[in-house]
Amino acid sequence: MTLDDLVQRALDAQHSGDTARADRLYRTLLALVPGHLPVMLHRAGLLERSGAWGLALPVYARAARLQPGLALPATRRSVLLLRSRLGPPPPPRPFDPAPPVGRVAMTSLGSNGRFGNQLLQYGVLRLYGERHGLQVEAPDWIGRDLFGFDDPLPRPGLRLVREEETDVVAGLTAAAGTGPRDVDLWGYFCGPTGRWAVHRERFRSLFHWHGAAAALARSVQARLDGLGGELVALHLRRGDFVSDGLWIPPNRWYRDWLEAVWPTLDRPRLYVATDDPAAVADFADFAPLTAADLGAGPPGAEFLPDFLTLTLASRLALSNSSFSFTAALLNRRAHGVLRPDPKRGGLSAVDPWDAPVLL
Repeated sequence: MTLDDLVQRALDAQHSGDTARADRLYRTLLALVPGHLPVMLHRAGLLERSGAWGLALPVYARAARLQPGLALPATRRSVLLLRSRLGPPPPPRPFDPAPPVGRVAMTSLGSNGRFGNQLLQYGVLRLYGERHGLQVEAPDWIGRDLFGFDDPLPRPGLRLVREEETDVVAGLTAAAGTGPRDVDLWGYFCGPTGRWAVHRERFRSLFHWHGAAAALARSVQARLDGLGGELVALHLRRGDFVSDGLWIPPNRWYRDWLEAVWPTLDRPRLYVATDDPAAVADFADFAPLTAADLGAGPPGAEFLPDFLTLTLASRLALSNSSFSFTAALLNRRAHGVLRPDPKRGGLSAVDPWDAPVLL
């Protein structure tokens, strides 16, 4: 019997409802091939759906370590940790069994890109649905926990529409009611934001922190506002960028900019948002604040102090990452945003509402 045969048997057992047998087969497969990522994700999903979250969490965590840039295991781990500590999010609203115009969903939300990209995706989904009068359906994702979203869960029967095949973003400004309906949107939506900047205030208004995230947001804002002066924030992304071999700008570029702008600011304070604490050492002479100074984010959303601060800073220096770029889109205080520019060999000014999300 081949590995593929065993995988199929496990899937058949899972689909028939024989959870115990499916899990035995998944464990057998992982004993034979310990790093088999699809099998790990199948097993973790099975354990999650059967309520065995304590068993699912280490499987998701291991999958995330094996492929740090993969969204699904990191997101599901975050969701389970949040709900284990804080309880369930608002329940999904009942769907309209016969929506007057049609439906739109994004079943890939939560598994196709990490936190910053998920906010972009949800924003496109909601804006598209509102523009064309469609019932919006969204899967279970971390936005339900952090923002209290209660959209109906997706139902089958929708046609998949991929951004590389259909210009979904054009539908955000097309004449109302003219966009495709009864569709399942798929994409990253990291192209030029100027194409839909007319909706910037509606996009921002979608994302109101909920529950524990709202309490943390109030605490972070009070702490930062209490410092006075101008808040300057850098985002230095490492983590999955390192493991996936993505381009990382040198810290020297950020220092060059800081050294030039620092004397012109009113009592500046520096905050460094990063997933690599060692990177902060290069800025020690600026006495930077980090997430450790603001109080921990809830388990599963440890990134929140960094993201919140990026939305509140008056000057921002981004990484080439949707995490900090999306924070810049939500930031109503910033009067100076820069991003690393490999052509220039340094940081360049950017209008987050008139630029591609990623270079």
